[in-house]
Amino acid sequence: MRSFSIVVAADHAMGIGKNGGLPWRLRKDMAFFAKITSKVVVKGGQDATGESTHQTRVNACIMGRKTWESIPRKFRPLADRFNVIVSRDPHYLDDKPEKGNPLVALATSFEAALDLVESLQSPSSSSPPTSSSVQVARTFLIGGAQLYNEGVRSKDCAHIFLTRIDATVDCDTFFPEISPTEYQLLPSTQSHAFLEDYLQESVEGGVIEEGGYQYEYTVYNRI
Repeated sequence: MRSFSIVVAADHAMGIGKNGGLPWRLRKDMAFFAKITSKVVVKGGQDATGESTHQTRVNACIMGRKTWESIPRKFRPLADRFNVIVSRDPHYLDDKPEKGNPLVALATSFEAALDLVESLQSPSSSSPPTSSSVQVARTFLIGGAQLYNEGVRSKDCAHIFLTRIDATVDCDTFFPEISPTEYQLLPSTQSHAFLEDYLQESVEGGVIEEGGYQYEYTVYNRI
């Protein structure tokens, strides 16, 4: 299944970045990002597919090269996640220290990235699983702007998890318009309930105040 979700934080003007980085520093939002992209939800004592497996089961994070490079080196790759870097250069990882890391892969297009994670969502019947194998649970698109543009238009995008920042910040990178004919914004209380069910744990709801900003976690579902 090629279904994926977008995770993003944006201001009133849908600004998401400045000079290749985030224009705000929000510790709670970063913790939320880490939680939603890394937690593999287990229900009923089984993994997310209901199958018993010895494979390393992780979520996948698809990102563009610039987004990858904007992550501080000490935090690359994103821990406990399958990192898929989209770059038109098929040799991008050849001289990088992450080459050979089982939790890092390269795709030359967004569609190729989706194909890759789809191939890792079910264990192969032709080869027995090993402790070093990776099996993908949920898939998230985490930037940058060009991939967000592709992702929002994709029929495979099931949810947009948008941290809505109640401010207008100086940005040079923007998230695309979210069409109300393609996505439904859940009301605040429903967004909160959806997130708690999605993560199977408590999530801070309502308006959060931090670092001189007010923001809220919102959910858009594809119609």
